[in-house]
Formats: sequence, structure tokens, C-alpha cells
Amino acid sequence: MSKKKELLNVYNRNPENNAFLIEVSLDDYSEIFNGWDASQLKKKDIEPELLSYIEQAGYEIPLAETIEICFYLPKVINDTEKENISIMGIQNNFKTVLFFIERLLHKNYRQILTYVSIAILFLIGAYGLRLLLPDLNFTFSIVVEGFFIGGWFLMWEAFSLFFFESHDTRHRKKVYQRFLKSQIFFKDNFE
Repeated sequence: MSKKKELLNVYNRNPENNAFLIEVSLDDYSEIFNGWDASQLKKKDIEPELLSYIEQAGYEIPLAETIEICFYLPKVINDTEKENISIMGIQNNFKTVLFFIERLLHKNYRQILTYVSIAILFLIGAYGLRLLLPDLNFTFSIVVEGFFIGGWFLMWEAFSLFFFESHDTRHRKKVYQRFLKSQIFFKDNFE
């Protein structure tokens, strides 16, 4: 069974535009946001469990696919103003998460640059000392080997940070950028 067919068993598609739907059923608008957050509605944090569910769905649905977030609410509490403010609050949350992802990526890139710079200095120093002073005493040769080990260790740290940790962060950034582009809407619950 292909991944798309498996996803169709988990996520519905919008028949109008073929986008995957992340569907959430709520009893009230307040369930979208964290009840402990005293900020105004436009700046409130999304309920952590809801955010986790949306993020998990964002990872499961391939990045090439379009997604929409649909909230189902009872018809009796339908309030267009609350819906618009909620959509703005959700988008502000996505922007905030993206801001922190960008900050983390910049921090990682600075660390990578620092590790590579120090590693190059250690390795050049170790090779230079070995070429300039081929007959080193035991203690001095241990110091030179320490420079080699330190240089290669820092190179590995830079490599690991770029290819493993930053890769996951860059993928998360793409997921949240897609959330910002996705349509968010409310529908009546047909219970």
C-alpha cells in the first residue's frame, strides 16, 4: 500500500482542492488556546496537546502536499469574530515557533563556524609542529596528538550539528512554513 493511500485512511481530503485536512473537533473556541496563558486571545499559546497533534500531522503528510486545518464546533456557538481572532492567534503562534526555530538555526550555524575554525587551527598547529619538529620528545608528542584528536573531534561535532541536529530543525521549519500558508477554517459539527 502506498503512503498516499495510507494517509487517506488517516486524513480526509478537501474535495474542492484535494488538500489534506487536519481535522479537530472542539466543544468551544477556548479549547484552541492554553487556558493558563493570560495573554489576549491574538497572542495566546495554542493548547500544547493540540499543537502536538497538528505538528505530528504536519510531519506525517509529505511536504509537497497542501494541507488545511479544519476546526469543527457546535453550530449553536458559531461566532465569526471569535473565528477570525482564533485564526489570527493560531497564525501568530506559528510565526512565534518559526522565530525560535530561526534563532536555533542561527545559533547552530555560529557553533558550526566556531567548531570548524578551532578545529582547523588545532589541525594546522599539529601538522605544523610535526613538520617543524620531527624529533619530538614523548611529552611534546602527546600534546601534538591531543591537538589532532581535538581538531578531528571538533570537526565531527560540526559535521554532526550540521547534518543531524540542524537537519531536523530545518525540516521542522518547513513544516511550520507550510502551516503559515495553509488555510484555517471552522465548520459546524453535524452531530
